[in-house]
Amino acid sequence: MKRLSLGALALLGLLAAGCSSPAYENNHWHINSVPARMSYQFFGYSQSKDGPYLSKLSNDMGDIGTTMRRHLINANESNPLLPQAPLKPYRPEAPKVEFKVGQ
Repeated sequence: MKRLSLGALALLGLLAAGCSSPAYENNHWHINSVPARMSYQFFGYSQSKDGPYLSKLSNDMGDIGTTMRRHLINANESNPLLPQAPLKPYRPEAPKVEFKVGQ
């Protein structure tokens, strides 16, 4: 249990270090770029490209929601091959005729 908590703290420290050093993120030869590059490889998040982590997370959740709707509910508005909603059946209406009584 003690190793698990130490591992979790180490991972949290690694993630926090990767999120706080965008200046060294693209400098391969600097030792401070290692946590940022490891964070990108493990989590797919790059602070210099994606901005704040919460905004990237919300964008990812929106994409996941769209994918789930398209695959599970078959709700894809841009697909022309999906069946369209049935049209209302044609029912003729009586003509509207106005009668005027002469003077």
